Amino acid sequence: MRPIEGSYVAQAMNGHALPADLRIPATGGDFRLFRLEQGVLRLGDHGSFTLYFRYYHQLVSRGSRPKSTPVLSDSETGTYKVQMGTMTLTPAKKKGARSRAPITATIAGEEIRASYLLQNGTSPQLLTLILRRDESYW
Repeated sequence: MRPIEGSYVAQAMNGHALPADLRIPATGGDFRLFRLEQGVLRLGDHGSFTLYFRYYHQLVSRGSRPKSTPVLSDSETGTYKVQMGTMTLTPAKKKGARSRAPITATIAGEEIRASYLLQNGTSPQLLTLILRRDESYW
């Protein structure tokens, strides 16, 4: 069996190929538009991970159209454990921020399927990412 360590690149979000949009209802008919451009999960030796993502995010007022916004990027680091085809990613607490809930994922061959609840505003949204091993990334 091949070691799990390596890089996995997001292929789809909620069943849609990247780049993919997620519209999260806000108040008064407004919505938050989140567009995932890229996601890369790096599983390192000794149970460490880094998740890097590039995205767009904006609040769109009721009756308005989304505007062109700059691409944002962010990353998470932490630890992971694997047991019987299930992986638990535990993000490290960032200074001045609340602790993030662990993310549960399943592993099948070269693919990881991770689901978590995106807590943004008043309407939590389930987000599912499909990531595939890609040796061309760090």
